[in-house]
Amino acid sequence: MAAPDGPGAPRAAGGPQSFPGWPPTFQAALERLTIAPRRPAQGHYAGAVRSRRRGRALEFAEHRPYVPGDDPKLVDWRSYARLGRLYLKQYDEERARPLTLLVDASASLDWGEGAAHKGGYARRLAAALAWIALRRQDPVRVWLLRDGAATPLPPVGARAEVPTLYRHLGSVQERGGTGLAAAVRAALAGPTRGPVVLLTDLLDTDWAAALAALAAGGEGTVLQVLAPDEWEPPLGEEVELEDAETGALCPTRLGPAELAAYRERLAAFLAAVRRECRRHGLAYLALNTATPLQEVVLRQLPAAGVLV
Repeated sequence: MAAPDGPGAPRAAGGPQSFPGWPPTFQAALERLTIAPRRPAQGHYAGAVRSRRRGRALEFAEHRPYVPGDDPKLVDWRSYARLGRLYLKQYDEERARPLTLLVDASASLDWGEGAAHKGGYARRLAAALAWIALRRQDPVRVWLLRDGAATPLPPVGARAEVPTLYRHLGSVQERGGTGLAAAVRAALAGPTRGPVVLLTDLLDTDWAAALAALAAGGEGTVLQVLAPDEWEPPLGEEVELEDAETGALCPTRLGPAELAAYRERLAAFLAAVRRECRRHGLAYLALNTATPLQEVVLRQLPAAGVLV
C-alpha cells in the first residue's frame, strides 16, 4: 500500500484554472442526480428535501384538530363542510440539507498519474458532489484533512460561488501526515446536519477510529480512493517501497508469491473496512482511480445508493 521509491509521484495534470476539467456533457449529466437522502432534512433554510417539520410547503402530510390561535388559512374548509369540525392541513416542509465533504489532503494521496492521481481524483469527485448538492439549493462545506487537523474552505451556498470553491480545490497540494480520526473529529466538532462524505484512501493506522468518528457525525458515506498500482502492483524484481508520509523505506521483491500475498492482504483490509462501515451504518464504496470519474458518478455511486 506504499508508493514505489522515486523522485516523487506524478501529480494530476492541470492547475486551479482548469480544475475540475470535465467536459460539458458530464456537467449536464450531473444536473439529473441527487445525493440520496437517508434521513429527513433538518436544516433551517428552504431547500428541496422533505423535513420532519410541519408547515405550509408543497406536499400534504396530515390533518390535526384546530386549536385557538392556529392560522385560519390552514383550515380545511371542505372537511368542515362534511364533518362540522375544524381541522388544519399540515404539510411536509422542504428544508435545505447541508452537504459536508471531508477531503483527505495528506501525502499518501499524492500518488498516481494524470487523471488517476489519488488526490486530484478525490478533489474532482468532491467538486462533482458539491455541484449536485447546489443544484438543489443545499449548501456545501468542504474540509481538508491532514496532520490530525481539519482546514475549512469557504462555505458555498449558491452556484455563483462554485468557481471560488473549484479554485481552492484545484490548488490543494497533498502533503503531510494524516491523523485521520483526529481530523474527522475536528471537522465534525460542531453540530452537523445532512450527509457527510469522507474521501480518503484510509491508509492510516487509525482508520477504524476515523469511521467511528464519521458515524457519530450523522449521515456518513466513505469513498475510498486507491490508485491502480495499489489495487495491482506491477510484477518486478527487487524494489524499494517508500511510505509517502514518513519516508520510511522497505526493500522487497514483488514476485508472484509476494503479489499473491499482497492481494490477500488488500482483500482482507477492504473487507474489514466494509464490515466497520456496515457496523456503523455508513455507506461505503472502494474506488479505483483508473476508472473514469464519469463512470463512478453516473453509474457506481447510484448503484451503491449514494446518488439517485
